[in-house]
Amino acid sequence: MTQLIALLVGAFLAVAIAFHFYWGIGGQYGWNVAVPQREDETPLFEPTATATLAVAAALSVVLVALVVYVMRVNVQLPRSLLRSVMALFGVIFLGRGLSWHPYIGLFKAVRTTNFARNDTRFYSPGCIAAGVGFLVLAWEG
Repeated sequence: MTQLIALLVGAFLAVAIAFHFYWGIGGQYGWNVAVPQREDETPLFEPTATATLAVAAALSVVLVALVVYVMRVNVQLPRSLLRSVMALFGVIFLGRGLSWHPYIGLFKAVRTTNFARNDTRFYSPGCIAAGVGFLVLAWEG
């Protein structure tokens, strides 16, 4: 069961990484629904290519940590530290998915924009599932 959870969380991360790298190098597909939007559909912010690539890099580090943890790669870190890191990732992803921020998370106030619909259908549930997955992996450690 642990391997299946890790595979699903890893697949979610891989898709997120791929999209962020794609957007970071100038890709446009899905860009219009990738950033939270105000009620008038204008983006809350305009992410730079550097910031988008930084998100892709950070998610890549998370994916590598997941692989190291699940595959029990011999690294010079205590297993308890790796378990704590998995639990931290779980809390971070759950926090993103369950956020009470006005524009993101399941409890958002703005629900009528294109971003909000995708956030409700895909982004937040994906983050919640990944968060739960990370916590299960940390627990079963």
